Amino acid sequence: MVIGLIAVFCIVILIDMPGLLKTNHRIKAMIIYFFLLTTGFTISLLQMMDKAPISPSKIIENMVKFIIPGG
Repeated sequence: MVIGLIAVFCIVILIDMPGLLKTNHRIKAMIIYFFLLTTGFTISLLQMMDKAPISPSKIIENMVKFIIPGG
């Protein structure tokens, strides 16, 4: 099941990469993208192990607010 999760995230990366490489702020976009992708992967992995955080959406929201102040 973990291998399937890794495969799905790799497919998502391959699909999104051309769009990310076309942006004007490539480095900033890549850092934010991979940070959010890593967060999503970690939360998915924790859910598979039945140790999910109480509210994954709140964790992601707080991380986005940390990366983009005032956003």
